[in-house]
Amino acid sequence: MSAGSEPGPAMQAAPAVERRTLEAHLARLEAIVGQLEREDLELDQALALFEEGIGHLRAARQILQQAELRIERLLEDPDGGIVLEPMPRSAE
Repeated sequence: MSAGSEPGPAMQAAPAVERRTLEAHLARLEAIVGQLEREDLELDQALALFEEGIGHLRAARQILQQAELRIERLLEDPDGGIVLEPMPRSAE
């Protein structure tokens, strides 16, 4: 980075990783990947972006896990009542 250039997003204070939507985490991850693919990125900037990206990845994974726990399937029991059953987990 040249001395006269403005600091890029990697140099600005990173917003809190928590309390964002899944879409916001994914959008920031895409932006981080784009920045990491630049050839003129200094090592310390790349490491800071990588660490930020890991935080967003973990937060997005947690949001998905929480959503998965909330997904339930409505079933009718033999007596005609409604039963909530968790969705079966798919093999990963």
